[in-house]
Amino acid sequence: MMLYFHQISAQLCPSQCTCSWAPTRCPPGVPLLLDGCGCCKICARRLGEPCNQIYLCDQTKELVCDYSTSKDGGRSGTCNYNDDDSCDVDGKVYQDGETFQPSCKLQCKCEDGGVTCVPLCSEDVQLPTPTCPFPHRVTVPGKCCPQWRCDGHPSSLETGLTQTAPINCPEWSTEWGACSALCGMGISSRVTNQNPFCRLESQHRLCMVRPCGAPSAATGITACKPTLVSSHPIRWETQDCVSIRTFWPTFCGSCGRRHCVPYQTVNELVAFQCTAGLSMKLMMFIVSCVC
Repeated sequence: MMLYFHQISAQLCPSQCTCSWAPTRCPPGVPLLLDGCGCCKICARRLGEPCNQIYLCDQTKELVCDYSTSKDGGRSGTCNYNDDDSCDVDGKVYQDGETFQPSCKLQCKCEDGGVTCVPLCSEDVQLPTPTCPFPHRVTVPGKCCPQWRCDGHPSSLETGLTQTAPINCPEWSTEWGACSALCGMGISSRVTNQNPFCRLESQHRLCMVRPCGAPSAATGITACKPTLVSSHPIRWETQDCVSIRTFWPTFCGSCGRRHCVPYQTVNELVAFQCTAGLSMKLMMFIVSCVC
């Protein structure tokens, strides 16, 4: 999953939009668009013209606001081509390969001019157990990530249903979404009703399509290798957790200049040793890939 950020500081935008009544006329070939505050229609800035977070560049020409030569502390820049594969996020330019955190819940990486982000909060699935029959997440003051708690109880309606008869619920799930990371550990999600109360909920699993640094289309290799088996056993790592046992996983390779993607996958609960103790996490294992 690729995420792109465009956020305007509240101090730069007026509390009420005030736009000219006269219709804006742009030079031939220059599109009309909303300014960065979402207030007024303006002409997109062209190559070499000044720009900032309000006066935006012509994205149809793949122009971005380049702040690298700014002389006013990064408040304004010049429209330029994004030839160096850098990323402009909220007015700050990150170089290709640079990692950053736009919030405590996300870690992002600039890659080939795009931004890929993975969650920093745990996305593990905690199944009901005799000691924790109704696990649920709660927000804890002073902490960024929600925490699991076991002191919840089903509602009176749910209690009545569980006491009388099991719920007649046809199982339904969406397909698993693409892994959130092109390489390294990511998250894949789906919506399912496979729970004791037949309610739609998001389910997450860890996934790794390929390890970072593996041969890819960028190397210029033209041979098609959709599926590759790891040359050595590995332990899965995510945040402060490491899998207890080792695995010989299958990864997706490349075909010419295209990245191959998973075609058939299976899920398995994997035991991780974490700083806080033992944790069971749902993990995707690749069976085959397609290019």
